[in-house]
Amino acid sequence: MNKIIVAVFILIGFSIAGQDYYRYGVIVGSDNDFLTEARGRQFTVVDSFNPGFCDYSSGLAHDGQYLWNNYTWSPRIARIDPTTHTVLNIFYPTYGDRDMAFDGAYLWVSHWQTNSIYKYDTSSFNLVAAYDPPFAGHPNGIAWDGNYLWVGEESGRIYKMTTTGDTVRSIPFNAPYSYDPRGLGFSSDGHLWVGHQGYGRVYEIDTINGTILNWYTAPGYVPGWNFQQGVDFGGGYLWTTTGGTYNRIYKIDIGLAGVEEHNQEVKEKIDLNIRPNPFMKNTVISFTFKQPMTVTLSILNVSGRRVSTIIENQTLAPDNYQYNLPQGLIKSGVYFVVLKANDYTYTLKMIKL
Repeated sequence: MNKIIVAVFILIGFSIAGQDYYRYGVIVGSDNDFLTEARGRQFTVVDSFNPGFCDYSSGLAHDGQYLWNNYTWSPRIARIDPTTHTVLNIFYPTYGDRDMAFDGAYLWVSHWQTNSIYKYDTSSFNLVAAYDPPFAGHPNGIAWDGNYLWVGEESGRIYKMTTTGDTVRSIPFNAPYSYDPRGLGFSSDGHLWVGHQGYGRVYEIDTINGTILNWYTAPGYVPGWNFQQGVDFGGGYLWTTTGGTYNRIYKIDIGLAGVEEHNQEVKEKIDLNIRPNPFMKNTVISFTFKQPMTVTLSILNVSGRRVSTIIENQTLAPDNYQYNLPQGLIKSGVYFVVLKANDYTYTLKMIKL
């Protein structure tokens, strides 16, 4: 009898924990096996809703305006207005879709049943192309970083791919119980976010070596009842979905909305680009002004220390400027290019492989 009572209290504890995480959207502390301290942005749920067209959501993608969500147990993908929570369209591809990513023109879908990556036209939802992933296992999470696809293998490794199906490289998913990186999404600072289905967490990781930067308890996760699934970014927010007993889509504020609005405001005055990025040998930093600007252009390492000053306090006329980064100027790693022009500051992450 006492054992039964203890078991009941344990179950209640799990349930209360799940509700508290949802109510407060709070970032949790360190994982003793992998992190030594709690790190990361504030994690706050600002909206959630049941998509309605299914009872077990899986994949998730944001196309800049609408959400795309699919049904795990039936061949259905829906386009949803995230403001009104209205299902606008339902499409019926072959059964077995897992996660989705939008590249600005096409919707990419990982297909668990056929072990394929599908490319769809979002206006007609016609299948444009299909590729085999660079591994024998099932593909799950999929994300778009602006230039490449990233695909999570069921066994736990994450692969960077071209849009023609070629493999660039791969990284480990260094989470405890790394099996099944279910949802993938890229934030505007270039970090990859990974949803872990059975463990009920969302991880922020570095794409160079898979280092875990932060981890969060997934909102709505209830052990054994509700599971973390899709992950994506859009409109300055992190979007996640859980499938199971309480099927919902969550809109999460991690502090990027204000940053994106600021960058958009700055972009109206100046434009800063790095291409290619990431790069192995050479890259070009380009910037454009629409009015005379007093400019300082610097490269900082991840500790915030300046490693190179390209331009310092020079007044430049409105024009397009390009700077070819010398091959030996910096070593492999993560850097930040900081452009200060009059009262504006624009920062872009730069990665040398």
